[in-house]
Order: sequence, then C-alpha cells, then structure tokens
Amino acid sequence: MRIDSKQKLAGLLVPVFSLRHDKDFGIGDTTAMIDAIDFCAQTNMGILQILPINETGGDNSPYSAISSVALDPLYLTLAPNTVPGLTDQMIAEAAPNPVLEELRRGPVKYPRVREVKIQLLWSAFNAFEKNDTANDTDLSSQWQKFEQENKRWLEPYTLFRTLMDHHNGSSVWTQWEENVQNYGDALKTVKAAPNAKEIERSRRFWSYVQWLGFKQWKNVKHHAETRSVKLMGDLPFAVGRYSADVWSERKLFDLDWSCGSPPETYFQGDKFVSEWGQNWGMPLYQWKAHKEENYAWWRQRVFHLTELFHYFRIDHVLGFFRVYAFPWIPERNGEFVNLTKEEAKKITLGKLPHFIPRSDELPKDAESNAKEGTELLKVLMDAAGDTGIVAEDLGMVPDYVRPLIHKLGMAGFAIPIFERVEEDRSFKPKETLAPLSLATYGTHDHEPIATYYNRLVEWWHGADGSEGWKEIQRLMNFLGLDENNPPEKFTDALHMVFLKVLLETPCWVAVVMITDLLGTTQRFNEPGLSGDENWSQRLDRPLQRYLDDSAYGPKIREFARLIKETQRAPLVSARS
Repeated sequence: MRIDSKQKLAGLLVPVFSLRHDKDFGIGDTTAMIDAIDFCAQTNMGILQILPINETGGDNSPYSAISSVALDPLYLTLAPNTVPGLTDQMIAEAAPNPVLEELRRGPVKYPRVREVKIQLLWSAFNAFEKNDTANDTDLSSQWQKFEQENKRWLEPYTLFRTLMDHHNGSSVWTQWEENVQNYGDALKTVKAAPNAKEIERSRRFWSYVQWLGFKQWKNVKHHAETRSVKLMGDLPFAVGRYSADVWSERKLFDLDWSCGSPPETYFQGDKFVSEWGQNWGMPLYQWKAHKEENYAWWRQRVFHLTELFHYFRIDHVLGFFRVYAFPWIPERNGEFVNLTKEEAKKITLGKLPHFIPRSDELPKDAESNAKEGTELLKVLMDAAGDTGIVAEDLGMVPDYVRPLIHKLGMAGFAIPIFERVEEDRSFKPKETLAPLSLATYGTHDHEPIATYYNRLVEWWHGADGSEGWKEIQRLMNFLGLDENNPPEKFTDALHMVFLKVLLETPCWVAVVMITDLLGTTQRFNEPGLSGDENWSQRLDRPLQRYLDDSAYGPKIREFARLIKETQRAPLVSARS
C-alpha cells in the first residue's frame, strides 16, 4: 500500500468520537466506523482518515495518550455479538434507555461515558472468565496469543491502568506513592501487597479490554477492504508525559524538557502562545537510548498501526528533525505569561525555550538536522513495510524537509490557502502543488472553510477593508472566480467551487474534513484553547442521514459526482 501518486483518490477526515449511530453510548465507536466506511464507499471516497485512537488521559486529547499502543476502550462497540460475555440484560441494567438518551445528547460526556462503558466491560469480563473454559476455548486461546505477542507494552500498561484506578483515574504518576512511581518498583510493591490477587485480576481485565479493542478494529479494517476503502490512522510525534510508556521505560525519554511549537501571532487570543509558543507538555526523546535498542519502541508503535490501517499520518513530522522545547511543564505556564526572557531565565537557571537538538539558522546545523531526521524517518519506513505514510509538514517548515520526505516516498501536506507566492502573497496555482501530497483545506486544528470565508468577508467590510479586499481577490483568482464580484457570504455555489478546485489539484489524495464536506462551522479542536469544547463535539446525526437530507444530500452527491469526474473514484475490488 505504498503511495502511488498516479492513482488519484479522494477522502474524508472525521474524528471517531464525533460519529453517531442509533445504538451508540454517547461517543463514536467501531460500528460507527463501519457506517462511515459504507458512507465513503457510497460517495466514491477511497480513504477514510481518523485521529489517533489510543487511550486518552484527563484532557481527552488524542494527541496526549496514556499509551503509545493501547486502544481507547471508549471506542468499543458494546453489543453481545462484539463483546464476549456481554448480554442484553447487562446493557439494560447498566444503560437503560433514559441513560443512553442522556449520553447521546450534545457533546461527548467523557466521565459518564467512561463510567458506563467500563462498568459494562467489567460485567462482560466477569461472565467471560467464568464461562470461557467451557464454551469459548477458541476465544480464550486467541486472548492468550494476544497476550504473548504483546508483552512489552501490554504488561506495563495493565499495571499502569490498574494503578490509575487506584488513584481515582489519574495518570499523573508523579503524584502517586513513591513506591509505584516507576514500573520496576511498582511490580515489587504489588507483588507483596495484601490485595495482590485483586490487582492481578484488574490487570487481566485491562488485557481483556485491549484484546477486544484490537479484535474490533481489525474487523473494521477488514470491512474497509471489502468496500475498497482504505483507512488512514495517525502517529503522534510525542507520547504523553503521564503515560504508561514514560512510566515504564524512563530511559527512553528526556523529562527535563516539554515539546511544543514556537510563538505564533496567529493565536492572538492566548497571550502565552503569542509570546512563548505552544507548550504541549510531552517529553523529548533520548535518541541515543532508542538507537541502542534498534528503535524497538518505535518499531512497536508503527507495527500496531500497520495492523489496523492502510496508511498513517505522522503528526508533527518536523519533530524528527528538530523540536521546539520548553524547560518547564505546561502546569507552570502561568508563571511565565507576563515575564520577560531575562526574568524567565532567573527561574529556569538560564534555560529558555528553543529548538533541540539545534535550530536551522546555521547551514551546518540545518544539514545535521536534515541528516539525523532522515535516518529516523527511514526507521519508520522500514517498520511500516508496505503501509503508506503521510507526513504532516506544516508550521515553520525548513526548506530541506519536503524534498527529503518526498525522496523517502512519503506524501506531504498541501493546504492551498497556506501555499503562497512570496512576492505578492497570491495563492500558488493549484497546478503547482506537489503530486506526492495530501491536499486539504485544513486539518482538525484549522477552522472550516465556511468560517474561513465568512471571516474574510468581515475583514473586507471591516476597518482594514482594503487589505481584506485584496485577500478576497487573491482567493477568487485561485478559485477561478470573478475577483471583482466575490460572494458576500459562504454560499452553496461557492462551497462546491472550493471542493471542485481541491479535487482538480495534481495531489495524490484530496481529503475534506466532514465539516467542509457539509459546509458547516463546527470545530473539533481549537489550538491554544482548553476545556470541554475541544475533542468532544459530535455530528448531530449518523452520516447516512446527511445523505438523505434535502439540504445536505444534494451537495454530498455533487461531491461524489465530482470525484468521478476528476477520476479520483477508487478501483472497486471484486469483494465490494
């Protein structure tokens, strides 16, 4: 499945948590994914892209997971035919209709959804353990095989997850008792604990949950293959500081620094981000230690992605070349908001945020970064085998990055509204975008095109109207519309022009966010902001009902027609 830029495709990006079906538990799940695959197949989209599906921590961010491998149990479909041991009676008792209706209303209610789903999984686990020897010896052997093949990450994860339960769900291991703040000490402690049997049973439960997760997601991949749809997963550059990985394999991580991104004036609403940058909080890597074990931890991560996906996106690929780092964790950001650099140095013993291992300012440093980053990406390519890789090369991109990733056979990103001719700030013609690219108007971090255009109109009619007018004209030129007669708002006609132009690029795949397909203004994440709004927004209905809707249906069908017209429809397999 290595990328063939000559075989053009179209795709859909949708977060799993946002999906719906009539029997969900207040969050998208593997059944909703199967429905999304069918929706893509019905509308000529050959790729379904999602965000990371690893188990998340307290902030619910898929980019700050508590494990680099473990799957989020919230995405499991809970039904008797998908969860061994589960019965309809268990569901009726733990999640009667009034409870389910409340869970499905509005955004994802993570604490309540987690409580209900984990309770049901425990009930299923207890029943399965009681009856599996007599009735499900084949399933039991499958589970045992899963445990044997996944020891490296699974055994630390099950203990970490059990200890989280003993600390009210907190993964912040630095606040746990000293004798369980690392894997080695924790193993000795729990072995001698009075409740050792209870702890071991809890570990078996979390192993059972992960076995179910991989089983269900492999079925999702198989269904996609029967419909000629390819799945694209996501590999975050970093892993959560408060994760099972960092807790159990401390030697692989540099906890003195937190990775992030440089100051961005774009985020004017957040003073810290505009002055200092984004502090994501994840630790850096001890690359020497990774190299000494032949990058086994990285190979493990990539292998499990290849089990579940046909392609995967590397989030923040720039981090493999150099990463912007903070000498403090995000919990301390407030201390620095109103400080000068000199004042900050007094607190951090002279350390300030900067690029590690080095910036690209000097040619020799850029050359070293390019060389070292390329070697790391070659490791990922080797581990990926035939699985295609898309590198998210966005942000402050050094000149050497895109040529290197293309040379390796990775696709980069092409966001037309970000691609500019420096001399006059015009948009680069769509024909000039790199063929080995994923073309899109935005990732999960960007505003929808409806919001983008309406914001331009406000600029045009605002106090700085002349500059806004110039920008609108640049956009009209790019879209092939009359620059002197732009629409006063985001219309259905303008919406379809945006989509058509994206499909007409020479890029390997043209992907639209679900919101850009629908022409809505919903946001799933807004960088620089925190709170319950991020990572919780859901679609207001199952995907199929948008297709059946009198307002949305015609636009979706027109997009499907344009996919065929631009020769991006997938080749249908004999099994479809």
